[in-house]
Amino acid sequence: MRKSLSPTRADRLLRIIRRNAAKLRDIGMSNQIIEDEEFRGESIILDGQKLLNFGLCSYLALGEDDRLKAAAKDAVDRYGTSYSSSPYYSAIPLQEELRKLLERVFDADVIVTASTTMGHLAAIPVIAGSGDTVLLDSQVHTSVVTATHTLGVSGVPIRPIPHNDMEALERAIVEDKASERIWYLTDGVFSMYGDSAPAAALKEMLDRHPRLHIYCDDAHGFAWSGEKGRGHFLANSGWHERLVVIVGLAKGFGSLGGAIATPDSDLADLIRLTGPGLMFGGPVPPPSLGASIAAAEILLSDELLGLQGELAQRIRLVNELSADIGLDLVSREETPIWFHDVGEMDDMMKLLLAMRDRGFYLNGSGFPAVPHGHAGVRFTMTLANSLQQIEDMLVCLNETRLQLFGETDVVVDVEEAASEGATRGQEAK
Repeated sequence: MRKSLSPTRADRLLRIIRRNAAKLRDIGMSNQIIEDEEFRGESIILDGQKLLNFGLCSYLALGEDDRLKAAAKDAVDRYGTSYSSSPYYSAIPLQEELRKLLERVFDADVIVTASTTMGHLAAIPVIAGSGDTVLLDSQVHTSVVTATHTLGVSGVPIRPIPHNDMEALERAIVEDKASERIWYLTDGVFSMYGDSAPAAALKEMLDRHPRLHIYCDDAHGFAWSGEKGRGHFLANSGWHERLVVIVGLAKGFGSLGGAIATPDSDLADLIRLTGPGLMFGGPVPPPSLGASIAAAEILLSDELLGLQGELAQRIRLVNELSADIGLDLVSREETPIWFHDVGEMDDMMKLLLAMRDRGFYLNGSGFPAVPHGHAGVRFTMTLANSLQQIEDMLVCLNETRLQLFGETDVVVDVEEAASEGATRGQEAK
């Protein structure tokens, strides 16, 4: 079991986290309310200024799709704004309709959840038990880590593994002679740096180690990647009987909620009947179910390939242009998330404010989302961003950082940063 932080260290970390969060809030870069009377995706208004928006995770821009809006309105007309019951007792027919559609997307058993976090709280407490060991990628999303805290009463050992380090994972498996099962918990696409899990290598490891099971949070990889939008991890691994994938419906899918998918029908039934996040959690609201059904129908249509292709074109533009102009990014994997490491919090805030003055909204991240001394600018890409807007933003970001700091050597290595993350505690994203 991982050692808990001492009260003194925990208090000190909380003070640092609060200080950093307050700095971002005070310069108008967090806890903000947009001033738009209508939202169209490509821009937002803050403090009376229209800003091109590079901070959204609605990668396919489905949240602004008229079909999802109409389906949400129809669901409200039919079932009201809320069906106030735990889904353990009863749910409206739209939930079952969505589940069946998602099973076609995944070609696996699916459980619909109120959110990705509630899905973790439904699955993790029941899939790992006494006699098992849980290994955490050191960059796995904090919602996954939070759910593992429920395993403490069962005495399940929980250990961090350096980020995407397959040799370290192999050693941990081989050296563990006692555990009945070993669960490795990871993300499909990591939300800060935009890098991804080595899905093919993990699939091969599943084939070689019968005790290994993998639980993957692919919230940031869902819809925009993979056959029928089933996600970035499955696109690179395919299914395995000892694989569980959980996705969020609030990002590329354009709605709200979560879904757990697995080819193991017995495991799916166990989660469905005993998962605390389902038994004691709330329902997915009718408008979200309606919008999700419309989104699932798009994923199952021929239209999806065109949408995925348009996003891939934008991703290639970012990766190629940033390399051409000398803009350092932590990762240039084929995902719609990027991170430019600035170094110190104060420098990151200067860059954010300067970009905002020039009409661009990006996200700033510091400790604990990234290691100390590696604060930076995180930006994302959706189909609402035009190719010209993307080019303008990248050129402006590079020119602005050169004006502020000149040529710098602040570059972060993903694996090195993740190793630091293992020693500082899990990230809060």
